[in-house]
Amino acid sequence: MKYSDLDKKLQEAIEKAENIAIENIKEHQSFMPFILHGEKMNKVKKIVSKNIDEIIDIAEEEIAEMEDSDIVILIYQDIIRLNDGDVNSIVSQVYGFEEDSGYSFGLGYRIGKDKIQFLNKRVFLGEIRNFLMF
Repeated sequence: MKYSDLDKKLQEAIEKAENIAIENIKEHQSFMPFILHGEKMNKVKKIVSKNIDEIIDIAEEEIAEMEDSDIVILIYQDIIRLNDGDVNSIVSQVYGFEEDSGYSFGLGYRIGKDKIQFLNKRVFLGEIRNFLMF
């Protein structure tokens, strides 16, 4: 799936969440995983863990109980493997109430000389279970 194939509201939500992560990376070189939600996508729920499996487990529980948003974004850092090597990535897992499944994308970046350099486009990491659907 291409990022551009996503519903515009889902794209906007991902970009808003990524911008929060980018600001944290600029300040600290990293960020705590978080869930962005709320009717206006203005609520942030931080996840206190650096273990990917634990982050996803915690997020699954939190997202399944959220009733204040039609869109929820889980954001965390990970390394993704590309054909030309590994790259740091802001991973976005987007859940939309009207979607059959959730989607995961990676925004790859490199940090050099006090500047963040992003890959040209987001990498589709796969479909995921949509926890907003019961």
